Amino acid sequence: MVRSTLAAVLLVVFASGAVAKDEPAPLAPIWTTLGTAGGPVTFAERSQPANLLSIGNDRMVIDCGDGCTERLAGAGVSPMAVRTVIISHLHQDHVAGLYGLIGLRWMMGAPTAITIYGPPGIDELVDGIERSLAPSEKIGLPSGARSPLALSDMVKVVVVNDGANVMVGGTRVRAVRNSHFDEGGQPAANGSVSLSYRFDANGRAIGYTGDTGPSDAVTRLFTGVGLIVSEAADLRAAEAAINAPNSPVPPAARAGLVRHIAEHHLTPAQAGAMAATAGARCLVLTHLSISGPTAMAAPALQADARGKFTGSISIARDLDRFVAPLPEARSPGDCAAR
Repeated sequence: MVRSTLAAVLLVVFASGAVAKDEPAPLAPIWTTLGTAGGPVTFAERSQPANLLSIGNDRMVIDCGDGCTERLAGAGVSPMAVRTVIISHLHQDHVAGLYGLIGLRWMMGAPTAITIYGPPGIDELVDGIERSLAPSEKIGLPSGARSPLALSDMVKVVVVNDGANVMVGGTRVRAVRNSHFDEGGQPAANGSVSLSYRFDANGRAIGYTGDTGPSDAVTRLFTGVGLIVSEAADLRAAEAAINAPNSPVPPAARAGLVRHIAEHHLTPAQAGAMAATAGARCLVLTHLSISGPTAMAAPALQADARGKFTGSISIARDLDRFVAPLPEARSPGDCAAR
């Protein structure tokens, strides 16, 4: 594994110029919600949090929860086609799919390394995955052939810090620390970091919250984006489930868990307020902390967000596809990619 670190801010130089009339229009970035569950609870309908950002043949996985490779297959994308992974934070529901993605790429004989970006600690996590795959590497491939790359060369890791600004291929990626791990409004004492990201490509911009509570830094980062992909937690449903007679949550832990969801996650109304302040055109709600089928919860989630945001609102399902509108588009519609 090759490690590097992005400093607080990386200076990036962008080329600009008019596009000739005979040149094809730039490819629009397509966002696919691979897994829309608010983990770490499992659902038959909603896989763990994972997303795919596609710009032509460039594929980035954004968070990689358990089941990511199966949902990639559902989207018609091979693990071999994924060259980049970007992780928001290191909770299990956002990273458990990395083991399968890295392992499958090695077993399929991927000729190039995958680069994984993530907050401090991502290098330690990936190192553990590589060490856990060592027995499989010792056995070798079923065909008897040798993989072009050793496991140690299969992954490059880039540690991302608050304020990072970097080009990944042709996409500008910016990150800020959000409030998911805050303690009394301050960064976590143990150094844990949760990040929100902005992606700019071909004149279009997408903001991705990851997991966060309300955050002025995130709202500023998203200013002017066309599409925001935000988590959404139904606090009433979550509290009822946590305190239900058959709840698996120990009684002593219930109040703290309810408080965590209320302070360190976003309700649909809070997501809508953020989108309105940022001037976004479309809001997609995912990482759904809800009970029951998505279709049953969707009307209430949409109504809560609608109270704060007048743009397009979508309640994501696994394998839904969205595209950010161009800034000059008068009516973005629902931002669904068709």
